[in-house]
Amino acid sequence: MKRIGIAALFALVAASPATAAPQQDDDWEFQEDASKKLMVASVRYEAGPAILVQCRDGALTAVVVGLTPSETPLELNAARADGRQDVQFWAPAGAAGAFRSETAGRDVRFMRGGGLFSLRAPEGAAGRWRADFDLPTQSANLDRVLAGCGWALTDDRDLMARAGREVSMSDPDARPGRRRSFGSSRSRSGENGQRERRNPGPPAPPPAESQISCIVRELRLTDCRADHPPAVTQRTRDEYMEWLADRRVYAPDAAAAEGKVMFIGSSPLIVVERIELIG
Repeated sequence: MKRIGIAALFALVAASPATAAPQQDDDWEFQEDASKKLMVASVRYEAGPAILVQCRDGALTAVVVGLTPSETPLELNAARADGRQDVQFWAPAGAAGAFRSETAGRDVRFMRGGGLFSLRAPEGAAGRWRADFDLPTQSANLDRVLAGCGWALTDDRDLMARAGREVSMSDPDARPGRRRSFGSSRSRSGENGQRERRNPGPPAPPPAESQISCIVRELRLTDCRADHPPAVTQRTRDEYMEWLADRRVYAPDAAAAEGKVMFIGSSPLIVVERIELIG
């Protein structure tokens, strides 16, 4: 099958296909450029959608192409033909209908094994998000990309339910303070002398390699660990995990949050390079 670069691939994506046709091959397509320290596993469908998993210079990225365009992150219910289920979060990836996984290691492992991969908007969500992908029967090439970025092919925390956005480290009843976050809107002076605001759009998720996971117990973070060898210095990682230990979290239903795994980026001030494929 002819290679398609990311720009050309985005141009071919349909606006919001409901169902995607299966690949003809038994395994994911695989491309590698050793000079760029780049490996890509992909599965692409005749109607335009695609799933792209990239390891570039030790950084793992997963992108789903072909969902309904949105400028805001998506919370989706994911399901597999073998009965596995999960809650997944996908952020806009810079092109219409393309979304990037916020927890690439876990989400890529969820795609291992053939058969149906289904994404649905939660019940009661504003948008009617739906996409079905019939994945290749083999996952050897997907595993090559995972392993190439230093990720384990299995993880015991994949069997734990994931905490949704209803579980937060911010007290909803606290008085809002003045703060400036990375990637926030900035202003400049226009021709009329008034201040004009610039909005760069939603920030990209932090690198998967900075990910830390903790278990929620009695609305406290416990058993925090790094899910990948440090993308930042080990001292910085250890200090952050020490700060997280026994940290209070907030949820409208404490019982529903109990025992779930919560994923946290180790730094809010990280710039993520946009995904690039061989083309």
